[in-house]
Amino acid sequence: MPELPLASWTDGTSINNIFNLSRQLVATNRLDVLLESIARHATEILQVKFSRIITLEPDGSISVQAYYIDPSLPIHQQDKLKILPPTPKIYRQAISSKTPLLVQRDDSLPIYWSRQELGLDVVDSLCLLPMRVDSEAIGVLILGDSWIFNREPFVENRMRMASLIAEQAAGAIYRVRLSNRLKDNQLQTVMALAKILEKRDGETGSHCENMADFAVMIATRMHCTHDEVQAIHWAAMLHDIGKIGWPDSILRKPAPLNDEEWVIVKQHPDKGAEIVLMVSNMEHVAFIIKAHHEYFDGSGYPLGLKKNRIPLGARILAVADAYITMTDGRCWRKAISHEEAITEIKRCSGTVFDPEVVEVILGSFDLSDFRPAPAGNF
Repeated sequence: MPELPLASWTDGTSINNIFNLSRQLVATNRLDVLLESIARHATEILQVKFSRIITLEPDGSISVQAYYIDPSLPIHQQDKLKILPPTPKIYRQAISSKTPLLVQRDDSLPIYWSRQELGLDVVDSLCLLPMRVDSEAIGVLILGDSWIFNREPFVENRMRMASLIAEQAAGAIYRVRLSNRLKDNQLQTVMALAKILEKRDGETGSHCENMADFAVMIATRMHCTHDEVQAIHWAAMLHDIGKIGWPDSILRKPAPLNDEEWVIVKQHPDKGAEIVLMVSNMEHVAFIIKAHHEYFDGSGYPLGLKKNRIPLGARILAVADAYITMTDGRCWRKAISHEEAITEIKRCSGTVFDPEVVEVILGSFDLSDFRPAPAGNF
């Protein structure tokens, strides 16, 4: 059968699709989003019946990470393709290969290669493209196609396009994995600093944990997105990390601070944000930490932000921090009751605190149901 003309696989639409894929691959560090985008674009650009992405995991296992199936296929065929197993033998062979592996339905297959497990009872041919970065194996991009009377499956020019997609996918997956490993290492460093601070100030550990639980409750009631709630959780856990540089004479002072000490204390939102910025992709968390002592009327610190210029997460943290601090108490001030804390929060609504946040707290649930852990428990 004749090969499709070069223009059929290198026309303007295909090139634009490749460019669009390239832009998307550098636009996110979420591996699930990345893999789903690769599978969908591979299916649409190469006009195959399905695409699957199998990755080689750090522990040596392989797993199906994403797939995309041509929606024009009959539902019963789509259902078959959705549950295909990893089939380690053939996929491991493809991962370790340096060139694409082509398999057709009428090929003589080894006994351990089940046509059903490969999807060859639905499609007529498979192309397995290894995804590698230098010598590191990343996984395999699997393309399933059907015979069409006027073309071969995976002709030369089409194969070049498929190899380009597999190469881009491998580089993007490698980048995200490297970024995530770096982020994990950096986050472990920041959390280690937080643990050091807990040991110096026993109240800080329980305070941050209680505050995180409380802030998440508020954020959920305010219908924040999953990502926003996560950012608020991390900001609450790390909001006091800037205290790591405080001398014990301030950190444990059993009396009100003097003016010189307040100058040092007011630096901790900036210091905390700087520390958290060590962790890639946590800029939004750092900004919440930087702004968690801003007041709704603009009289807070360090930037003097006002009203909605203060990130919502910081406005939530401000109320949560105040409530937990008042009901937990501090070495220089005894704890007060839930009712007294609520009265103070109401009094400061519109000046220190965002009235909307206060209203949600007071109207959405009973704060008396929230029971902070005793100070020192962490």
